[in-house]
Amino acid sequence: MAALEPRVIEVPIDNSNDVLEIDCSQLPEHAAEICDILENEGSALRFYHLFALEYYKQGHAEEAVVALKRGIANAKANDQSAKVPLLNLLASIYVQKAKSATTSANGGDRDMLLQMATTLLTEAERINRSEPNIFLVKGVLALAKRQPEAALTQFNTALKLDPSSLASLLGKARVLYGMRQFQHALAIYQQVLTIRPMGKPDVRIGIGLCLYKLGHTEDARLALARAIEVDSTAAAPHILLAAIDLNKVKRSMDPRISESAANPESLDKTLEESGNYLRRAMDHLYSAYELQPDNPSTLIFLADRLFFKADYEGAQKLGEKALNAADTMAIQAEAHYQIARAYHAAKRFDMAYDAYQKCLSINERHSLARYGLGQMQLQRTDMSSAEATFQRVLERHPKCVEVLRALGYLHARLPNTKAKALEYYEKEMQVLAEEATERATRLGIGNSSEGISDWFDDANLFLESGLLYETSSAKKARKSYSMAANILMRTKGPGGAIPELWNNLGALGQLTGDSDDMVFAEYNQAAVKCVEALSEVRLRLVEKKSASGTTSSKSVNEIHRLENTLVTITYNVALFYEHCGLWDKAESLYQKLLEDVPTYIDARLRLAYIAFYHHSSSDAALAHVGQAVELDSKRTSAWLMRGNIELQRKNVQDARRAFEHILKDIAKHDVYALCSLGNYYLAAGKSESTRASNEANATSSTAKKAKELSAQNYKRALEFFDKCLQLDERCALAAHGSAIAMAECGFVNEARRVFQSVRDAATAGLGPASLCNPASELIFKIATKHSLLSAADDNSAPVPLSGASEVVPLVASDVLLWSGVNAAHSYVDVGNYRQAVLAYESCIRRLEETTKILESVNAQSGVSAGNKRFIITVLEHSSQEAPDESNGHATATMTEAERNERSRVKRDLGLYLVRALYIQAKANKDIEAMRTALDLIRDLCTESNIKLPESALSKPASNGTGAEEKVDAEGDVEMKPAASENSESKNEASEKNQRIRLSPDDSLVLFNLALVEQAVAQLASEMPEAQRTLQHLDFAISDLEHSTATFTFLANWGKGIQRKNQKLLYSPRLASERAGFGRSLVTKLQRKKQEQEQLERQRQENFVQWRKQQEAEEERKRQEAEKAEMERLEIEAKLLREAEERNAILREQMAAEAAKQMAEAPVAHSSSSKTKKKARADKDDEFISENDDLDGYYDNNANSDNDKDEDDGVTSERPNASDSEEGPRKKLRATLTRPASGDRKKKRKQRSIVRGREMRERHQQSDDDVDSVSAAVQEEETEKQEGHEENDSRMPRKRRNVQTSDEDEDEEADSTHEADAHVENQEVHSNDEK
Repeated sequence: MAALEPRVIEVPIDNSNDVLEIDCSQLPEHAAEICDILENEGSALRFYHLFALEYYKQGHAEEAVVALKRGIANAKANDQSAKVPLLNLLASIYVQKAKSATTSANGGDRDMLLQMATTLLTEAERINRSEPNIFLVKGVLALAKRQPEAALTQFNTALKLDPSSLASLLGKARVLYGMRQFQHALAIYQQVLTIRPMGKPDVRIGIGLCLYKLGHTEDARLALARAIEVDSTAAAPHILLAAIDLNKVKRSMDPRISESAANPESLDKTLEESGNYLRRAMDHLYSAYELQPDNPSTLIFLADRLFFKADYEGAQKLGEKALNAADTMAIQAEAHYQIARAYHAAKRFDMAYDAYQKCLSINERHSLARYGLGQMQLQRTDMSSAEATFQRVLERHPKCVEVLRALGYLHARLPNTKAKALEYYEKEMQVLAEEATERATRLGIGNSSEGISDWFDDANLFLESGLLYETSSAKKARKSYSMAANILMRTKGPGGAIPELWNNLGALGQLTGDSDDMVFAEYNQAAVKCVEALSEVRLRLVEKKSASGTTSSKSVNEIHRLENTLVTITYNVALFYEHCGLWDKAESLYQKLLEDVPTYIDARLRLAYIAFYHHSSSDAALAHVGQAVELDSKRTSAWLMRGNIELQRKNVQDARRAFEHILKDIAKHDVYALCSLGNYYLAAGKSESTRASNEANATSSTAKKAKELSAQNYKRALEFFDKCLQLDERCALAAHGSAIAMAECGFVNEARRVFQSVRDAATAGLGPASLCNPASELIFKIATKHSLLSAADDNSAPVPLSGASEVVPLVASDVLLWSGVNAAHSYVDVGNYRQAVLAYESCIRRLEETTKILESVNAQSGVSAGNKRFIITVLEHSSQEAPDESNGHATATMTEAERNERSRVKRDLGLYLVRALYIQAKANKDIEAMRTALDLIRDLCTESNIKLPESALSKPASNGTGAEEKVDAEGDVEMKPAASENSESKNEASEKNQRIRLSPDDSLVLFNLALVEQAVAQLASEMPEAQRTLQHLDFAISDLEHSTATFTFLANWGKGIQRKNQKLLYSPRLASERAGFGRSLVTKLQRKKQEQEQLERQRQENFVQWRKQQEAEEERKRQEAEKAEMERLEIEAKLLREAEERNAILREQMAAEAAKQMAEAPVAHSSSSKTKKKARADKDDEFISENDDLDGYYDNNANSDNDKDEDDGVTSERPNASDSEEGPRKKLRATLTRPASGDRKKKRKQRSIVRGREMRERHQQSDDDVDSVSAAVQEEETEKQEGHEENDSRMPRKRRNVQTSDEDEDEEADSTHEADAHVENQEVHSNDEK
């Protein structure tokens, strides 16, 4: 323990050796009295410092300031250094007061106090720059200003001046701890502990904090426990130990962190350990409270525990007590938060709102307080402020699921921010999924989706997201509801999912085209659970009423809720029966609903739908609609159905009045009514435009008026469509209609871009694939949804396209189809016919694909008695009642009306394609493209069974009428053939009189067929003579005759239709003009046919003549080639004969020369071996001189032999001297030891030279003649010679001496025979070459 400081200060008396003793425990109330004594006695400045310090320790900071100021004022000018301690102490007091000012309402101005402290320290530093305490106080000042880097610099400077300053070391450690450099701070605390183990404040607390932050929890416990042993009166170690234990409890119970908490097997053990830690923490808190009852940290911890025990009043009181005792800003902010949270839980929202704001005013980074403030703003419906508050929290904690949930909830209640709400909900799901994946991986579960889905415990998240998805994606909504149902069944058991949830699952399954079995199971589950729940509630209500005689309002409300839910389920089940084709069952359920709830308008409108589309009774349908209007004259869906039914009955004006009534008296922003009126005015504008174009005189008043009306109607249509797009920018019908109006007004490029945008949006899923879908009228109990019903729609459920998420819409409302068709129209208008053809073909393919899918669905469903399994017996009058098979027939998904409509649309698309090809062919004068168009329209006529009567195809008479037509009252046309001179043919024609009925659409197809046929004939007529053929003209005349007959028939038939004032899609006058043009064109083609025949005959004659000339020229060239070949062969034969003659002469000369040489050769007289050796040596001396080297011999001899061979034309085999080996040369040199005499050697050389010259001269003449013939032979022989020389060079060669005359003669004979063979070889090769 440190020694007690003296409580008495001795002040020297001036001019005396006595002292004045002043007891510090009895200091005057005002420091001015002490200052007066010190001034009177002339005391040193250090006494002012001592008394000021005593006043500050006793809690009289203001008196300490007075004493210090008096001391500074009395400082002598020549002793300024003495006032430095006073300046430091006064600056320290100002800093402490500034810290108190931030946490107390009665404190002074913080900034002013800090500025005064800065001024004092500047003055002290000016006096003495080497005083370490100055920099120590400046470090404390920097901490008060929240400048840790500056504080660290000042503490380091103080330590440079005084390395043993413990205060500077503690300040530096504090700064490093705040900068999260726990390892460095720990080292400094340990250094201080080494220097002063028992000092104050106890550095073991700092050591414990650093160890805890570094993860050494047990070491931190030991350090804090040692601090308690050293000073049992200290409360701080108890508080810190309690905090460590409480954090341990939180971590052990959090399944996201603790594996034991996530594992059910070890959960009991974890709970037991957590209980022990919690009890130990509370013991430490109680000990701290006993030691220091006003410690704010202890009070905050206790307030937190009372809050979790739901003692909100006690938590509030402890928070207020901690607030009063707080000495730091962080503790003050936490106290405000505890108070605000207690008010919040007690539903005292105004006081909680103020407390949250106070907490954030002190510590704006307090995320929990800001989150609570956002909740209070939501409670006040201050949505914009709440969003901003939550966004600030989300910036610091981007994965906080609570904030994401709050933002999703907020945006779900704001207008036009549903997509933003879904974004936050999806992000929350993603965060939860990531946490679940991490936990599953840590626990060894893996990434199984089943394991991860079990970690979602909040069904409300998926219920909220499902509600929002209903308006944008039925599949996502269904998935969310399925997840919510799984969570509820897992957490609350099999009966956890409410009936409304199962109803929504069934309705969404029907919308998304799920299997009927799945939808039936969900509807059946909803109905069964609802009936069971209703029975249980009613039974409880009866029991309670019999027991107490009173009824519970809660039970009554529950019964009403379940009854309404059952009505909704019954309505949706009836819609499901319609989908399955159980029309009578659906109708009976609707009637049952109306018996129970007569004011259920939706059920009555469905009865109207069944009456109109299934029973084909428009009167009954309008009666049901009238009853619905009587029940609710403001019901928009009833008026819409009336307008649609009137449109189907061709009562256009009545339909227009129904739609206008909606906009004027019910809902002026109804999108469906606006679109319907836009379509009405669009059709009216098109009708007026067609009437103007059919006028003969385009400048007439009637035509001008029609054009003006057309422009006005298009303008009104654009106004309605524009209003629709303002209300709903994703309305594909409005965008499509406005683009059509723009195209009709001449803005083709702009319209084409809109068509393409609509098509792209529908393809990408950004817009509805179907403009309206009756199945979307399904009712949801959690989020009731009433889609507008179109009487033009069929009741087919959407059918998914194979391999895609899109559903098969009705052909009349297929956005992708009609946007593509109108885009193709725009391509035609701008002259891009190739692109238009491609677009039309794409639309035809889409129509065929969707039709094929619907037909496959029809084949699978058909008339199936198996649909009886879809009867939900709970909703029937008797569960044992078997469904009537006669009423249970399932109608095909694609009705007959839809099938007929698809056939008509396919025919129209074919006509559009023919039109594009027709215009392209006319523009390019391309007869092949026109023939392609003709083939297409003929195929259309064949598929639709459209053709002229045979009597109309009879050859027209000279007056231009081939038949007489009579139109009866029903529109039938009786065709009679024209008068004929042949009575037999007349009788046959009369037997073929036909009565036919043509629709306006069929007559239009015939008109277009005749027009294309006529165009083909016209193009054939305009073709250049060099390009066309007689076959072209024959086809053209045949097509033109059929075209003329068709135009003639349509002109007469159309006049009869006009007389009845019936609708006609073409002008009979134009058909008559076309017929006249066709007849004139036939005459022209007949004339051109004659010209073409003459031209082709001339072409044939010219071709024959040209062919003959070519054959004669070829014959002449052949004869000339044969003659040249004969001449060449004769020349070659002559050359051969001459060569043979020369060879014969050469052979004779060579034979004579050989005989002569044989006669002159010396005869050997000695037969001994010695004589033979001498003769052989003499022979060798003829070739080798005694001075010659062996190498030179081989070279010279080889060269001479080669020259001889070239001269004689004879190839001999000799070894190459350069290729011989050294061994044979040595042997040959050894045998040639005796040289010949000089005269003999010279003589032999001369004789050899002469003989060689003579032989060359004889051969020269023959070689010149046969040189060209024997070149190839010489090449071949040369190659053979080189091969032989290569082989012979490997062996030593010796020349033999002529021994006897007989041997010489044999050698000459051999040489002659060899020469003869060589010549024969030359002849043979020459013949081969020829």
